[in-house]
Amino acid sequence: MASAQDVEDADDVLFAHPPRPVTRWMCGCGEPYPCPEVSFARLVKHARVAR
Repeated sequence: MASAQDVEDADDVLFAHPPRPVTRWMCGCGEPYPCPEVSFARLVKHARVAR
């Protein structure tokens, strides 16, 4: 069983770590952006421009 101190500590942790909204970009294909295809395309474009 949890002691009164354990419960108080748990309350403190929950207060100090509130949930927060996270915005994630999604690629048109449904994967997190940048998807592997976009990463590869950027790599190709960067290599071509660097020449």
